[in-house]
Amino acid sequence: MKSKRLYGASFEESQNLVDKEFVIKSLKESSNKQDNGRLEGKIFTFLLGPLMFKVMRLIVKDRNELAISSRLIWSGKTFDILFYITLILSIIFILESVFCKVQYSKQKVNREYSYTTRIVAALSWFCICGAVAFLSATGSALNSVFMEYFYVALIIFLFWFINHQLNQNIVNILYHQENKKDILSKAEKITNSISKYVLILAAIWVLIRAVITGYQDLIGALAMDTAPLLMACFMYVGVYIYKQDIVQGYYLKKYSEQYRQLYGFSREEWYGVRIKDDERMKLIEKHLKEMED
Repeated sequence: MKSKRLYGASFEESQNLVDKEFVIKSLKESSNKQDNGRLEGKIFTFLLGPLMFKVMRLIVKDRNELAISSRLIWSGKTFDILFYITLILSIIFILESVFCKVQYSKQKVNREYSYTTRIVAALSWFCICGAVAFLSATGSALNSVFMEYFYVALIIFLFWFINHQLNQNIVNILYHQENKKDILSKAEKITNSISKYVLILAAIWVLIRAVITGYQDLIGALAMDTAPLLMACFMYVGVYIYKQDIVQGYYLKKYSEQYRQLYGFSREEWYGVRIKDDERMKLIEKHLKEMED
């Protein structure tokens, strides 16, 4: 029996997921002009990650003015080391995105897949850096270094769990084990439940602290106590929104020639061979209009 893997479907099976609307969307967003703006967006998002460590260092610089214990806050040297490490990694990610942009400017096809995977990577990188940057202040606010390790484990577990649920729903559609529908519905229910109970527990913890210690800034305390998880939630949202597009883009790239023939595009329209980008986009628009008619 054939193994039902997320990226192991045949061309015929991939059509259960890759529909006409996605193919049209990918072709409409495959021009060099659009890629230039997308590259700028990816560069900006990748650089936000290391910037988070600089921002946090400024926030915790004067520890005496903070309404939290300063005993567990990381030193300025630690923030600087993390900043330079993440900056180097961000530059590597940016160079890879630039190389990919140059490569796809020649191929002129499947750019949607390239953009989607890298913008999700950039968003995830920013969220990871933000979560790590807040760990120090969160551990200090909760007066427990254990909470730093707890949040790391919780963030990793939630990412695995949500991604696993999305993958399973996509597999069910690919291999026609269930009717095509919004693959995010199940994960949405799970994510909402997890978020609700985590925030309830955090609120209870803050209220207990307020009663015991007389801590007055409840909103500030709640924000600080849950900051790493809140940063990670942006990453979960990115995966939640783009997961389907990533898998669809993968199969459109893998079976590019088959989909070209299926929808009747010429090689000039699909690959842009020996044709200027503006002229290619005009041909695509004409073809798409004929398909709609």
